[in-house]
Amino acid sequence: MKNGLAKKTGIWILAISLFMTHVFFRSVVHAENISGWSQIYSKTGDCSIAFPSPPQIVEQVMDLSDGKKLFYDMYLAPLQDKGVCLLLIATYPAALAPGFEAASIEGLIRGIVKHHPENELVFAEKAQIKGFSGMNFLVQSGSNYFRGQAVMVGNKLFLIAMEGKRDAREENTFLRFVKSFQFTK
Repeated sequence: MKNGLAKKTGIWILAISLFMTHVFFRSVVHAENISGWSQIYSKTGDCSIAFPSPPQIVEQVMDLSDGKKLFYDMYLAPLQDKGVCLLLIATYPAALAPGFEAASIEGLIRGIVKHHPENELVFAEKAQIKGFSGMNFLVQSGSNYFRGQAVMVGNKLFLIAMEGKRDAREENTFLRFVKSFQFTK
């Protein structure tokens, strides 16, 4: 039970940190002209994904309530002036018990929605992502959107997302981004 509580706490902290980091980078990072997307590999070698420009990498370690640590790496790249593409890989101290992956991802989505009072969940649907159970979702608030796909594999959460202005949201670009994601291990 303690392990489950630690993971729920970690997911909430992760959701809040994700938005805080994003707000910082969105104000700093802007792309010029994008000539082509490039496949990059995660620093741990778990996966690869194509970004529209070289991503900035943010590494974070969070202490969980039981003394264990949650590690995450976030890859952020601007998509012209339309938004930001991101890949987040969170590594938990231990794998979830089988069957709890969906609840963990739902907790992440609830954390994103509750992060700001204007956030509204447009949809969240179960999906098969590279052979694993995951979720596709869309959160909107005012003039912004956060479109994502999340999957939990073993002790790792993979979140692939795009964020930007609602009127500049391009579903085909998001689909290109998520389809480029591959597990390499």
